[in-house]
Amino acid sequence: MSKVLFITEKVSFISEGIVNHLKANSFEVFTVKPDVTSIAEYLTEKTDEDTAIDPEVAALLTKESGDAEEHTEENQQENKQEEKKGADFPRIFILYLQGEENLMIDVLGYIKDMVEDKGIRFFVIGTQEELDTVIGKSADYVAEQYTRPVDLPEFIKRLQKEGEAVDKLKEFKSILIVDDDATALRSMKSLLSSRYKILVANSGINAITILAKNHVDLVLLDFEMPIVNGPKVLEMIRSDPNSANIPVMFLTAKGDKRSIMEVLRFKPEKYLLKTMLPKDILDNIDEFFTMRRNQ
Repeated sequence: MSKVLFITEKVSFISEGIVNHLKANSFEVFTVKPDVTSIAEYLTEKTDEDTAIDPEVAALLTKESGDAEEHTEENQQENKQEEKKGADFPRIFILYLQGEENLMIDVLGYIKDMVEDKGIRFFVIGTQEELDTVIGKSADYVAEQYTRPVDLPEFIKRLQKEGEAVDKLKEFKSILIVDDDATALRSMKSLLSSRYKILVANSGINAITILAKNHVDLVLLDFEMPIVNGPKVLEMIRSDPNSANIPVMFLTAKGDKRSIMEVLRFKPEKYLLKTMLPKDILDNIDEFFTMRRNQ
């Protein structure tokens, strides 16, 4: 059952009708007011998740690469905890506007961060004037804007598709993220952990050790790392019969033609620019697993 966070200032006949339609179509709906405190308190109560500290990344950055076995155990323990927490986390947010032309900027900023960090799908319903005033036309963190009156059958169909995508893509697909940058590692993990089981490595050597002890369905590999760079790690992965068939995507910060040609020379499954929008990164990885499932 897909969970929906329905955000509205007050319950009206129309908004209650939308909520009832969602419930009738097997959505579990929770209603909160459009303020950061209400949303944060609800999510904290549901997930009991401390987002301020990432113990796994901290451990990876403070220990020697020779402690890889211990890292792996920490990965497995934390992944189990995150799967349990993730089960209660709504992945669809709906903001229902009812004259909130002056909706606090911090609310939208908070939701935007949730979209980028947690892969939330954010939908907004309102009059055209409300949408133009509150959201604007270039809010790329909004999955879809709907003008009232809403075509409920089409709206429900879109949300069902979103819910099915989350359910299917969370069938214990495992991704190993390899990056020596702590911030990039933490951001990518936060983005993908809403849909996938995530392992992390802060060096090429650590990555090889983790792969020797764990099955993964995809490796996201930083192209530029010190000591053992991405191409060298890819060579090591492909030279081992146990990991040779694991698909690898390169992560790169450089998008110029020369850099991209250098990346493509090693024939990865794909390359992803670190400057891409979070939702575009998610879409690329979702598309990759969908295509493999259909082959």
